[in-house]
Amino acid sequence: MLTVVIPTRNRPKELILLLDFLKSQIIVNEIIIVDSSDDSTFKVRDLDFNVKYIYTEIKSAAIQRNIGISEINEKCDFLAFLDDDVLPPQNYFSELIETIENTNAIGVSGIAVSKKKKNQNKQNKISYFVRWIFLLDSSKKGEILKSGVNISVDSKINNKELVETKWLIGCAIWDFKRIRNLRFNNNFYGQSLGEDVLFSMGANRHGQLYVNTNVVLNHYESTIGRPNEFNFYRMWVNNRLYIVKDLSKTTMYFHWCNFGKSLILVAKLLNAPKKSFLGLAGIIKGYLDILAKNAN
Repeated sequence: MLTVVIPTRNRPKELILLLDFLKSQIIVNEIIIVDSSDDSTFKVRDLDFNVKYIYTEIKSAAIQRNIGISEINEKCDFLAFLDDDVLPPQNYFSELIETIENTNAIGVSGIAVSKKKKNQNKQNKISYFVRWIFLLDSSKKGEILKSGVNISVDSKINNKELVETKWLIGCAIWDFKRIRNLRFNNNFYGQSLGEDVLFSMGANRHGQLYVNTNVVLNHYESTIGRPNEFNFYRMWVNNRLYIVKDLSKTTMYFHWCNFGKSLILVAKLLNAPKKSFLGLAGIIKGYLDILAKNAN
């Protein structure tokens, strides 16, 4: 039995497109939507197939996923998480479930492709070297660096279709019976940057994780509800510290990484002053949040 959990917020059009795809997937037995939209007028009765619809005022992708997990049928074998602005290929579920069964992995994902990632891949050697120095990038795909930065698997490695990894993207499939007691961090709000990494790390202690590079997930990255640079970098600092602490690494690498990210933003002030300034302000606010937590 396969259950799909979808956290959503203020994206009814994107959600309908995804649900239209899921209608064609005979392999999907249960769909759980956890909606935190400002306007809760999205009605399950408007759909021509059955889903479990839950409305919450908690605006957190991480917590919404936890709410979905708590509603899963006990007979569930496999659990898939999907964002509301993605469109999987037709073989998405069957390929990934087959991978789990053939490898005995605890979780498997495909590769998420977006215009933003394509642009990031075009960075020059100097830019990559600077990011490498500050533990912001690495050639080790699928790794989680000492700084808490996670490196994506974006293609085959050494011509291998299956790549063992340390973390999986949010749109992954899990062996539910082995992760049924695992939850996302309840301190992650909004877009919940990094919640998939922390969840994966917990799962990886109980089994292997793989990326099937033959399965490509289209991520449209809807601009609706996406955080601005201030909120993004505030989450970058706050949430990534949880990852570093879970790695049991010294926070020295974490601070070095944030120092490097700040320098990069300073260098971009001339070309993108507003975005860079908001990003720097977000990093500062993230550190103020941490100081306030430690003071309490």
